[in-house]
Amino acid sequence: MLLSNKKTLTLYILMLVLEIIVGITILSRFGFNFYQGGDSPGYMLLAKNLVEHKTLSLDGSEPYRPNNFRTPGYPLFLALVYLIFHSFVPAMFLGALISAFAAPLVYLIAKEIFTEKVAFIAGVFTAIEPMGLFLGISIVTEGIFTSALFLFVFCFIKYLKTEKYPYLLYSAALLGAATLIRPIMFYFWPFAIFFVIYKMKHFGWYAVFKNVLIFIVVFIAVLSPWSIRNKIALSSWQITGVQGDVFFIDHYGAVLRYLGEAGPLSDVINKAIAITGADDRFTPKGSDILFKAAVKGIKEHKLAYINVYAKSLISFFVANGYKSLFIDILGIPAKAPFVPFELFLRFDLKSISKTFHEMNFTGFLIYWGSKLFWIAIFISFLASIIYLLFNNYRPILLEAAFIATAVLYFAIITGPTAVGGGRTRAPINGLVFIFATFSIYKFFEFLKEKFKL
Repeated sequence: MLLSNKKTLTLYILMLVLEIIVGITILSRFGFNFYQGGDSPGYMLLAKNLVEHKTLSLDGSEPYRPNNFRTPGYPLFLALVYLIFHSFVPAMFLGALISAFAAPLVYLIAKEIFTEKVAFIAGVFTAIEPMGLFLGISIVTEGIFTSALFLFVFCFIKYLKTEKYPYLLYSAALLGAATLIRPIMFYFWPFAIFFVIYKMKHFGWYAVFKNVLIFIVVFIAVLSPWSIRNKIALSSWQITGVQGDVFFIDHYGAVLRYLGEAGPLSDVINKAIAITGADDRFTPKGSDILFKAAVKGIKEHKLAYINVYAKSLISFFVANGYKSLFIDILGIPAKAPFVPFELFLRFDLKSISKTFHEMNFTGFLIYWGSKLFWIAIFISFLASIIYLLFNNYRPILLEAAFIATAVLYFAIITGPTAVGGGRTRAPINGLVFIFATFSIYKFFEFLKEKFKL
């Protein structure tokens, strides 16, 4: 159904082919060892232990204790690949088959709100966006998560337009599935509920209650097997143990580094290990301890945290990862600086300027061009929201507001984790492109009318 017409099929093939090209380039330059850093080894270890030892565990040797540090969606995908191929290399390209649905889904979402032309251009932007292509063939969650997220958004938009129960059921189940891939979506359900209430309030409180109850029950039903497993195996209902670790490492850690009380990321990690012990850092118990320690530390440095958080929102809108992708990974011969995290947090302009000393022209184009590109995209995004609010677009305003809410949710919920790269924002780039394309289209429409072109 998703690929039932020429445009959706074209967008899917375009994104898939580009992803495969990026994947082949990575394998030819670095081999699969490229994925031995970051989060990738942890996901592969979980999948391997599931296949070989019948448990989701981060242990590299016996006793293979069950773990909930990662939600099961992506490890289950990797486990299936490993079970069939006895290798994780095919996961790159099988993941691309799933992640390539992002482009046609953006087209279908946009077509529900704007014109066919705007929808197709937004789909093209999504299909060729560099970070999306790279993450689509990487051993991380973002590729398949993005497609699950967009399918959820599409079904919810269809529900808002048609008020049909099947779309409400599909969207609730898909939100649950997306949460099991990346737990960042766990806190989105109240926002979805708000739109359900707003949509159904004209039909009376019984209709509101019925629709809200359906959404919550289906959402919980999808999550409940995993939560029950965690309660039985780990004595915790937690969806994931990653939350405490992320809040301590990224949020409180950013405060410590801003204040000069910690140096590189490894310093913050060592502080976390000192609090929980090496064995408990990734357990539910360790997650609770780290979360409480982070909250306590942030309360003691409220102003510093507000400062860091505000700067992280700036980073969310301009960070993109293109420098690393084009220069370090794809091998474009260019020189561009790495700006240390601490310099960004303190806005140490003098020290930052020194890091640009050896930048060449190509590096300048990649580094600053990518930032200017995303500044322009987000200005267009905001301009489109303002335009919709102050013009006669009431029939699509609710659906547009829902998509905008999803974008802003990511900006707020990621916080300091957005500093330093475009990975945390990548899943919602396609939704941003929808509004940016509409804004650009309206701008050229204005010029055409103004100058009689």
